[in-house]
Amino acid sequence: MVSYYRNLHRMLLFLIGTLIFVDIASADTDVNKVIKKMREKYKNAKTLFIDFKEISRFSLTGTQTEVSASLYIEDMNQFRLESEDQIVVSNGETFWRYNKIENQVLIDYAKKGDQEILVNDILSDKTENYYTQLIQEYKEDGKKLYVIKLTPKPDSDSFFQEIKVWVVDKSWAIKKIIYTDYNENETEFQIEKIELNKELSLTMFTFEAPEGSEVVDVRF
Repeated sequence: MVSYYRNLHRMLLFLIGTLIFVDIASADTDVNKVIKKMREKYKNAKTLFIDFKEISRFSLTGTQTEVSASLYIEDMNQFRLESEDQIVVSNGETFWRYNKIENQVLIDYAKKGDQEILVNDILSDKTENYYTQLIQEYKEDGKKLYVIKLTPKPDSDSFFQEIKVWVVDKSWAIKKIIYTDYNENETEFQIEKIELNKELSLTMFTFEAPEGSEVVDVRF
């Protein structure tokens, strides 16, 4: 998968798992308050729509890449990811990936491994492996923002040395997430829009190959 599809797992892992479903070990009353409010906002949503920009910064080369994308999720077993160069869709049974650059559609079964990436790993994340800390509060455009830092405990198997999340007070919307790996590479998600319980059509989670595209069906 291209980098942003792999990183989608990380974003979902944090957004739906780390702050919503599982208790996080922390002695900080303020950070617990923020996390509790976020859980109340997101945990009962039937659908989730996110417009975001992913910025990947590579420490070794000093370069960065940017990708804008939209993500639609319903009942945690159907999703659609649309970006400038590809569309990835699953209805829980069939998996489609359309590469716009190569004009190619890959069709496969929605394998257990794919579902684990997008669902099971999210819900089973052991967030007690993270220390949490409220490291900053500030105002931007008249709104108060909290910055939460998660640091893996020494015996955890996290891929990151730290995760930071920016949360808007009162609306409890996630504004930004930055992951830093052990090679000092950063992946930043700028959340441009989040909608909960947005009405989504059933056709959102199926895909028709565009006319003239190459179709590679690996189901057998």
